[in-house]
Amino acid sequence: MSEPTIPEKPYIAPGRDIRAWAIGGITTNALICLYGQAMNFFTVGFGWSAALVGTAMAFPRIIDALIDPFMGQLSDKTNTRWGRRKPFLVIGSVLASLFIFGLWWGDSSWSKNGQVAYLAVVGTLFYVSWGVYAMAWTALGYELTDDYNERSRISAFAGYFTSAVLLLNAWTYWFALRPLFHNGVIATVKDLFSRGIDFPHMGLVLSNAFRTVQGAPVNEVNGIRWIATGVVIVALAAAFYTTRNCKERFKDAGKVNHTPILKALAETFKNRPFVILMLYKLFQLFGERVFQGLLFYIGIYYIFGGDKNAAGALTGSAGIYACILGFCMLPLIRPISVKLGKRAGLIIPSLVALVLLICQPFLLTPSHPYLLLIPLLVLAPLSVISATMMNAIVPDICDLDELEHGERREGLFTSVTAFMNKLEISLSVLIVGYLVNFSGVDPKTTIQQPEVLQKLLWFAIGPGIFFAGGAFVTACCFKLNEESMNGVRRALEDRRAAKALAVKPVETT
Repeated sequence: MSEPTIPEKPYIAPGRDIRAWAIGGITTNALICLYGQAMNFFTVGFGWSAALVGTAMAFPRIIDALIDPFMGQLSDKTNTRWGRRKPFLVIGSVLASLFIFGLWWGDSSWSKNGQVAYLAVVGTLFYVSWGVYAMAWTALGYELTDDYNERSRISAFAGYFTSAVLLLNAWTYWFALRPLFHNGVIATVKDLFSRGIDFPHMGLVLSNAFRTVQGAPVNEVNGIRWIATGVVIVALAAAFYTTRNCKERFKDAGKVNHTPILKALAETFKNRPFVILMLYKLFQLFGERVFQGLLFYIGIYYIFGGDKNAAGALTGSAGIYACILGFCMLPLIRPISVKLGKRAGLIIPSLVALVLLICQPFLLTPSHPYLLLIPLLVLAPLSVISATMMNAIVPDICDLDELEHGERREGLFTSVTAFMNKLEISLSVLIVGYLVNFSGVDPKTTIQQPEVLQKLLWFAIGPGIFFAGGAFVTACCFKLNEESMNGVRRALEDRRAAKALAVKPVETT
């Protein structure tokens, strides 16, 4: 009987599969970023209570977080002609798109109970559907290579699409304020062609539809409804492209017997590198979300004295520059992984974030409004870098788990990661809502009292410093490195080669 053949180089998927998978990240990020605008639009646009909106938005994430591990293992065990992940990609993207479109059709005249119920129910349906897609898409990406450093490059490649979505997302509120949506999109289109193909007239109509007019009435509610329509179309197109063009590597892995869900969950939390990574994620997300959530209100009411257009324009401009910075930094992900290790990709962003937050009392001031650009410019690229590196680390952990337990459980680890992510985001949204209320902000008035603004400022900075410090300490404790992962890969290749040989007929001479 011949000896098993061990590949000299680790597996790397063809470039077309990597590109097709990365495009699916547009769907993941576009839909969740759109949902992330709910706090801003339902408080400032609809005039709903920040605490009520925060409570209603926390509920869907908690429910989905509890469901995620079961959906992850179900994906690992699924065996269809299309593979383990693709049915979840299609079902999740379609349902999530429908529910995020319907989310924006609330009414400010509803009772408080009606407001909370609507956001909670529709938000839960969206979040569960989106979680199904995001889990399948992320798990599919973990299969694209076995190479320790190549995983960083692939994750960084997907980061380009993430950065592009974040760029557009930064302009969402500003774009929703355009006269186009107050005057009516249909009316504007009719006016555009009212004189036939008259370019000077068409240029004037378009200029009036998008230019900022100080003190003019706005209708950001109508704006977000049209924006949601465009986002849904793009998200569905990206999801279907990925489903059609990205091949699954472990398509038949669902046929093996899998560990029962509760035992499997217990095993994930006995994996020391995974636990440390989740703690890092907890601190990093709390620090980022609470600070940036309150920064929206600080920008409008403290820095710009209630001028939504000025705050929205600055946020949008910062989004462009942050996207450019993110694009410039993403090519550095793989060199950082090669030269310093993935651990450095966790330590550096958390340290920079900690220093930045300590400096915020000197940077956030109405006398120098453009200093607000500094946290907006720096935090977005840091988030992209740390998220990219975490995404590159999880498949290493999946390999370690396979070596220990003999199962491919990308779906389970993806869903547990998502569970932690959504639990943290839920709590941070809830915290932001109540901190806005505790500070005394009244979204129905443009001018807030000085003591209110001071409370708002310190509610943002204090927790941010604490959580950024926690992220830095946790990152320093992460020990998984390239040398240990190369040993894991070789052991897995030995096992897979021996298994493949065992199912072939014995060669005789």
